Amino acid sequence: MEMEELEYDLFEDGVLVKKVVIKNIKPCIISEGQISVLMELDSELHHVLPLLMAKFPPGKVNYLEKKNVITLSIYERLITIYPSGKVSMNKTNTKEESIEIIKEITAIINETHVEHKEGKSVDYRLIKEKLSKIGPLSIYSCLPQTDCEECGEKTCMAFAMKLLSGECKLNECMLLHEMGYMNNVKCLKSTVGIQIMEILGWKS
Repeated sequence: MEMEELEYDLFEDGVLVKKVVIKNIKPCIISEGQISVLMELDSELHHVLPLLMAKFPPGKVNYLEKKNVITLSIYERLITIYPSGKVSMNKTNTKEESIEIIKEITAIINETHVEHKEGKSVDYRLIKEKLSKIGPLSIYSCLPQTDCEECGEKTCMAFAMKLLSGECKLNECMLLHEMGYMNNVKCLKSTVGIQIMEILGWKS
């Protein structure tokens, strides 16, 4: 027997997405005791999905250009978003939890839509090209290289690797906020660019 669809209001004044409908809930096949949720947003997302690539760390996002489908590895689960507005989410505990998470994601979607309308969105092709040329060594060369462990990692190289996987944020390198390390910040701006620094979690 098919379940009754459940509609939720996300944003009363959402510029693109306002509501979501839970279409189906099934046991998660990869995580016992959890569920997989199929949802549908109330707007199509064709123009937004490529731009979302610039909103998440490279290790947390996978964009299939031919199908215009994006998969996010966030909140310890996989969330796949389709141009029609369909969303699948696995490893979820409750339907309420899925609504909390999709609300956070749709806030980013709405923000990205506004940036696109105002001509402020980032060209994902440029970001993709830049990211393909950046490795841990590129970032490490610009870090303080003191292995101070203030970021929570034992070495600056470990920190650089986790930056690209999305497991930590550039802002967590405390030394980069000190005057004595301004040249390191300039090095990062020159090497990866301010847009990618922001994707990696930098806040001025």
